[in-house]
Amino acid sequence: MAPSLLLALTFAAFLNLYSLWYFRNEHRETDQAFRDTDCEFSSIFRNVLDGILIADNAGNCLDANPAAAAILRCPRNKLIGQHFGRFLADANGFTQQWNSFLRNKHQRGRARLVAGDGTTLYVNFTAAADYLPGRHLLILCDVTERTHAEFSLRKSEERFQQMASNIQEIFWMMDATTQEVTYVNEAYATLTGHSLESLRGDPSSYRELIHPEDRIRILSKLKDLANSGLFDEEFRFIRADGEVRWAWAKGFPVRANEVTRWLVGTAQDITSRKHAEMQITEHLDAAEAARAEAEALRKSTLALSQNLAMDSVLDTLLQCMSEMVPFDVATVLFVEDASNLMVARELPRLVPKRIGLTFKASENVFLERILFEQRAILVADVNRETEWRGVQPLDRIESWLGVPLVAAGTVLGILSLGAQAQHVFAPEHLRLAKSLAVAAAVAIKNARAHERAEIYAAELEINLRELRDTQKALEHAEHKFPRSTNI
Repeated sequence: MAPSLLLALTFAAFLNLYSLWYFRNEHRETDQAFRDTDCEFSSIFRNVLDGILIADNAGNCLDANPAAAAILRCPRNKLIGQHFGRFLADANGFTQQWNSFLRNKHQRGRARLVAGDGTTLYVNFTAAADYLPGRHLLILCDVTERTHAEFSLRKSEERFQQMASNIQEIFWMMDATTQEVTYVNEAYATLTGHSLESLRGDPSSYRELIHPEDRIRILSKLKDLANSGLFDEEFRFIRADGEVRWAWAKGFPVRANEVTRWLVGTAQDITSRKHAEMQITEHLDAAEAARAEAEALRKSTLALSQNLAMDSVLDTLLQCMSEMVPFDVATVLFVEDASNLMVARELPRLVPKRIGLTFKASENVFLERILFEQRAILVADVNRETEWRGVQPLDRIESWLGVPLVAAGTVLGILSLGAQAQHVFAPEHLRLAKSLAVAAAVAIKNARAHERAEIYAAELEINLRELRDTQKALEHAEHKFPRSTNI
């Protein structure tokens, strides 16, 4: 029994020694692991870029890492023991906020702080209460630059919105691929009469606003904008109330990573300018027409005054009139006496010829009115005039224009223009005919005076010739039969 007992005691002592050795090694390894972990956490605490603060229940700083000292611009030895409320821009509200944090246990947010050197800074913070009893953790991330950038961006966006909301031009942005509108300012509703919500619901609805005659051209130019780099077009668009107006749109592509992503531009209503341009064009056309008319009248007047022969005057009158007023037949009627008219010239010259035809003015009431009232008359449709009589040379016409040829207050004749269709003559033709009739009447009066002067000159030449013949006969008689002289 003694050897067995001794062996048992020896084995028990060995087990005890082995246990002591094992637990010592395990304790040493645990202690080393703890020291390694503590070293690791200490290294993280010292080298992490975010600031870490440990505070007590009153908000006093118990410990801080170097990053916290750098963020708060306060040496670490002076930071420890400081009350955290002194760094808040709104120090008066610290107590209430701190108590709320202690109750909720967790809190995140952004705070505006005043650093130790007086600089204002912004931090994003995460706070955890009671990670150990009476110990609270605050992690700070300096976002001052980002906050200033966000503030500047907000200011820029506010200025942009103020500008975009108050300018009269439409500012637009669309996707370069789909050509769907992604942004448009409030001027869109003012200029088009369509709401912004309608465009947001259907970003392609702007296409329907473009006038059908301009739509293909404008959409094609927009599609090519990414390649051409320029969009500068004037076009018509239709407002919600159906009114057609004019717009001037300009745009350019915006590239990102060498790819055109957006198309941006402006559009403005130029209806007033377009109307002004049209009026200017109309005025220029009117001025050009007036100049051409004046030039034609000048040439006609000059042509009428170049030859005093009546046949030449009448032919020139009808030729000049054909260049100014459309007609199928033109006739110059001379006043023979108070009630009779004679066909003096006709164009075209008809077969049988009617030159020399005489008829009474009372056969057509309109001719009679021209003679007695000395005013021009335009009949757009002779069939609607119950008083119209188609006497020669006013037969086979559907519309008619008559102008008196007046010189020195006396009606010398009538210029008659006829057309074989209805509504050929307009007030403008009547005005032109009246203008040329003034010069024609003067030319006719001068031609008549010239004819009378030629007749008087011919009669005077005959009388002078007879007088010379008589004188020669007397001289011959005296020479042949000399007178006897009484002494």
